[in-house]
Amino acid sequence: MKILVITGGNASERKISLISAKAVKKALEENGHQVKLFDFRKGFHKLKKIIPDFDVIFPMLHGEEGEGGDLQKFLSKSSKPFVGGDWKGFKKGWYKISFKRFCENNKIPTAPWKIIKTTRDIISFGFPSVLKASDGGSSKEVFILNSDKDLKNSAVKKLISSNRPLFVESYIPGIDITAGILDNDSLPLVEISLPKDKWFDYKNKYSGISKETPNAPSLNPNTRILIRSIASTIHNLLKLGQYSRIDFRVAFDKPYALEVNTIPGFTPTSSFPLAAKIAGLSFRKLVEKLVNSAIINKL
Repeated sequence: MKILVITGGNASERKISLISAKAVKKALEENGHQVKLFDFRKGFHKLKKIIPDFDVIFPMLHGEEGEGGDLQKFLSKSSKPFVGGDWKGFKKGWYKISFKRFCENNKIPTAPWKIIKTTRDIISFGFPSVLKASDGGSSKEVFILNSDKDLKNSAVKKLISSNRPLFVESYIPGIDITAGILDNDSLPLVEISLPKDKWFDYKNKYSGISKETPNAPSLNPNTRILIRSIASTIHNLLKLGQYSRIDFRVAFDKPYALEVNTIPGFTPTSSFPLAAKIAGLSFRKLVEKLVNSAIINKL
């Protein structure tokens, strides 16, 4: 098939998108397909012109441009099969504030939270807490705040004054778990651990210092079953299509949903391909499965 992989773009995750797309392109070409990369910096107008030349569209575009729903809405008008799901679900899942509301409305456990605009709002909420931008990705625009002293950090002050939609949630000490969904089936869980006093921010995600352990051995069997069930529920309610990845923090055997990755990373250190590998799918088989299950999503 002729496959168009959409990547690049203008978001802070551009570099990760390009790495993911390069890996996907290589695997698809090894499977015998003709593959072209399209840098989303060229915009919707150029994309619309070339879409008719391809059999399947494969977005590998991380961040708001690729995961926030607008691209999926656009592709739903193209009458071409694409890897992805319902644009409304993408929008609701990717924006962190709307995802928090989604969790509350569907009785999915998530950390207590509050929309904030000022440092006073954060102090009122309390510490330790986690400051997040609703439209941030790859753990950028995320800060752990242990006390009001952390509010003096220049990056924190810059984010608070940015006029972006922000919120804080209670910091929950515990175990980081990621749950992949592929074709509505829950993949084996992956447990993420880091050296002491480190957390899973952008730098540590891609520096290689994090350790991804298959099957989440620190959890008891019942908790593993529960997380996989919650992840499947989130994926299906949001109608995310062929695949997604949901991140959790587990404390005292209780899982708390943190966020949804509507287009999981496909870099050499990404946890979604690892989970698929544990389930018996090589990287080449994984991308082939995604391409073969691409459908025409109509508005």
